[in-house]
Amino acid sequence: MDAERLAPTIGLIGSILLAVAVAVPAVAVEASNGQMAAYYASGPVGLSIVGMLALLEVIVFLSGRQNRTDPATAAGLGVVLSLSMLGLAVLWSVSIDPTVLFSFEQQYAWLSYHRWTVIGAAAVALVGGVGYARSIL
Repeated sequence: MDAERLAPTIGLIGSILLAVAVAVPAVAVEASNGQMAAYYASGPVGLSIVGMLALLEVIVFLSGRQNRTDPATAAGLGVVLSLSMLGLAVLWSVSIDPTVLFSFEQQYAWLSYHRWTVIGAAAVALVGGVGYARSIL
């Protein structure tokens, strides 16, 4: 598989993983009194914007990979979106209030590791975006 197909595939997989990672707590956690809303709204911009950018990047990688848009434009957008997602994910993860993070019941203790999963998925998307831009340009 050549780099022009492999790199956007990696970015695509990273973006899908990131969108799923952002959505999992909203689906899997039964929280009361707005705990989940406070979790997603933590930090300066919150986590929801990262999930929205991940879904947008899926479209960018698919359109570039299928030659439905200019590959250089798709590669540039992929890098910018990936870098933005990683930056926002890191900003969210370091600025989340510990009282919000640890306020969930014991069965949801995995939420304390969720932020690192989000950062990891965003990093995979960035690797794919940078690789795609490097192969195109």
